[in-house]
Amino acid sequence: MLEFYNDGGRMCRTYRFPNIAVEIKKGDPVNLELHLFNSYDVTWPFIVLLGAFRLVCENGFLVGNKFLQVRKCHVFQLKRIDLEGEISTAFNRFSMQTKEWKGWANRQLTAATYAKVMDTMKFGKNATEMIQERVDQKTSGHGNDGFPIMTLWAFFNILTWFIIFRAVSLSHRVEMERRLRVAMAHLKGK
Repeated sequence: MLEFYNDGGRMCRTYRFPNIAVEIKKGDPVNLELHLFNSYDVTWPFIVLLGAFRLVCENGFLVGNKFLQVRKCHVFQLKRIDLEGEISTAFNRFSMQTKEWKGWANRQLTAATYAKVMDTMKFGKNATEMIQERVDQKTSGHGNDGFPIMTLWAFFNILTWFIIFRAVSLSHRVEMERRLRVAMAHLKGK
């Protein structure tokens, strides 16, 4: 996908790699996605991002992790970047992250983890209510303590759904994605 902004002064190119897929659970694949940003009007630096892509619906996706980020001044000489080495390392990170996500698909969300993640995300009242409503819709029931029965993977996908479809602006979405990367630490190794 190729997009231009600012009357053609800025460009974003996206490459999806459907042949590089890992099934987190049956029928739920995650692929690599490469984003290239550059500008002729020099308002953007040259940026290369390699992340995870998952089709959520016809017009939505999530990028759960960035495995490679190169950010250089617009006039930087590209031949000075070891992209081959950087991409190789990024593929290894992708492999490790998808293994972790597979684990999330088999682990239950606890009330303590839910509270830590929601605190880290710093959602407002309306956002918290919207997320709780979505959790209630997607739960497989409630435990004896009244807490929804849900996997970490399902909860993670609710959060990314909110970020993608409910963020009020691009800058808000970027900030929410940053917070989600920090919050993901609460999901690791539990």
